[in-house]
Amino acid sequence: MIGFAALVAGVSNAGATTTRSTTSQASAVSSGLTTGPGACTKYGKNITLNVGFSEAGSAILSGFNGLVRKFEAANPNVKVNVIAKSFTSSLETIKLVMSSNSPPDVMQGNEGWSIDGALWQAHLLLNLNPYEKAYGWASEFPKSALTVNELSANGKILGEGDLTGLPQAIQYVGVFYNKVLLKKIGITNPATLEKKANFLAALNKAKAAGLTPVELGDEDHWPGLHNISLFNGWYESPQNIHNWAFNKKGSTYVTAGRIQAATDMQNWMKDGYFNSNALSTTFADASANFAQGKAVFFITGTWALGDAYAGLHNNVGFMLFPAGSSGKNEAVGGYSLPYTISSKTKYPDCAASFLNYITATKQAVAAQIASGRPAALLSSLNQHYSNPLLQDMVTQYKKLNAEGGEFNWEDWATPTMLTYSGVQAQLLIGGKITPKQYCVNLQNNWLQYMKNPL
Repeated sequence: MIGFAALVAGVSNAGATTTRSTTSQASAVSSGLTTGPGACTKYGKNITLNVGFSEAGSAILSGFNGLVRKFEAANPNVKVNVIAKSFTSSLETIKLVMSSNSPPDVMQGNEGWSIDGALWQAHLLLNLNPYEKAYGWASEFPKSALTVNELSANGKILGEGDLTGLPQAIQYVGVFYNKVLLKKIGITNPATLEKKANFLAALNKAKAAGLTPVELGDEDHWPGLHNISLFNGWYESPQNIHNWAFNKKGSTYVTAGRIQAATDMQNWMKDGYFNSNALSTTFADASANFAQGKAVFFITGTWALGDAYAGLHNNVGFMLFPAGSSGKNEAVGGYSLPYTISSKTKYPDCAASFLNYITATKQAVAAQIASGRPAALLSSLNQHYSNPLLQDMVTQYKKLNAEGGEFNWEDWATPTMLTYSGVQAQLLIGGKITPKQYCVNLQNNWLQYMKNPL
């Protein structure tokens, strides 16, 4: 279960190390901390928690809203106002929103330097160390789920220090496939697609049959990055990818493997493996297209599982991206977008109670299962799921971790990497820049940050 994230702890730009700190903020919170029913009633009869939500997938939002209603029922004095945006929209406004005089009490951000790292350095996030101890999160969550949400007190080290957020679920990027369309092109045993040559042959068969081989919606400037990451897994080891994402000195994105991965991505567009309008299709539309049976494959994160199953039912399957030359499957992933608490909230204990409710309770587990994903808890991988697609996802995740094939999101590398690399991926896919130039551009962004890190 630990997978890639066991490698994360203590990585910094300067190679420094630190221990978990106890800041004045944490001490102030812990001195008057309340859990249980009193966590919200202590603030009066009628309070409102504003909560920012930015997950992809309508099934996930539906499950979250269900959790909210149950929390309100258990806490009659609390009204939870959910502010739902697409991830792309949230990305554009989250720093401004969180620095305002009235930010959301609870906000869904993103691990790494781009979002939560910047918010933490600006002192806009509450230190969750006291609540971790009070609610026993260390015994409920895998160490890796906490580690990727830790930042040092000075904001310069990712992977250790103070806890800043909690995820709801396990998620990673893989391949959804339409069983009916596979049969149309003569493939009755999807397990054969685990071999790279067979998978590529299936793309050609789909194209020859007039079908869309792979659905892609990159108007949002992040789905293409996830596809590129899987190509990187064909040629680069998880450790190499990890080193670059976590700013290990001497790391470079300009390698023969990454250039070949970028070449593959560009060629898939040129060769008609992706839908021709991929660059102007939103992720939501791409997800809907696949769920409506308009493509053979959909290469994306497991956050699409609920919507895919709702549309295709037992006609959809899930697999890992085929293994590269190493013979081992690799994939980018880890955990869902974490929820953080604003340092400006008037109701810190109630916000923490809400955070615990949506991530670590039996109600939270049930909501994640209903949404089509396992909760980010230690117990989640050891249970059986009646949804066959969800069971496939969990089985494949166990295989991925057993092979040590999970690696980190590469957009964590710098504060601007997510938005910058998203634009560069559009240029790459559209044939506006060469694969090598794509890699050089990302490396230059990384080098600029390394000269002047947070």
